[in-house]
Amino acid sequence: MSMQTTAGATKTTPGPLRNLALLRDRIHSRLKPTLVTRIERHGLRRDLAVGREMLITTVPVSLRRMAPVDVGVLFPDDVSALSQSDRLEVAWRRMFIAKAGIANGIVAVDERNGRPCAALWLFGHADNALVRHIGGFPDLRPDDVLIEGAYAPRPYRGVGVMPVATEMVAREAAGKGARYMHAFIGTGNRPSLKSARRIGFDPHLLHTRRFRLFGLLIDDRFDVFADDDPRRRWVF
Repeated sequence: MSMQTTAGATKTTPGPLRNLALLRDRIHSRLKPTLVTRIERHGLRRDLAVGREMLITTVPVSLRRMAPVDVGVLFPDDVSALSQSDRLEVAWRRMFIAKAGIANGIVAVDERNGRPCAALWLFGHADNALVRHIGGFPDLRPDDVLIEGAYAPRPYRGVGVMPVATEMVAREAAGKGARYMHAFIGTGNRPSLKSARRIGFDPHLLHTRRFRLFGLLIDDRFDVFADDDPRRRWVF
């Protein structure tokens, strides 16, 4: 079994971050003002020892490390031209960057014009201190990697960029000795869950996060599915 799963780790909610106001509607729509609120995410796992065919995209892409200039391109300050849902996605990524930084960020580049067309973050066992700081994830074992924050701007959606970028990252991680790649997706996010299943991720655990005292305290619990648990075979 990969990933260390310690239940009940408690910490205080971080203070206000940039763009927090943009998330107010999303938070209010999901969390009622009660003493205890709970959200759940599927922890998905891909066995990198199982070979897969390279995916196809209509956009030729290459990968490189995220640079400061990429943040402004992918997650701009001026979001007036974006839809409300995209504004929220950009705001969430900026909040994530405030905690995770960009050192673990990977950018897919459109080779036709050099423009960043997708991004995600990759963490390994050596990054456990940072993963704990970010919160909401179990500790990673030496053969684990975790991807988080996957995002593609609207012009690059639906053309295979994100799946291909994920596959490229998976192959690179496997080449460096990783056995399992993990990702976490909300239980209600069926499109993303379906996409993850299509590129080799299987249900592995259930993450339950409890917000207590109106969100002042957060508890995380990670319950790994038994090998014969039917949830491992779910098709979303």
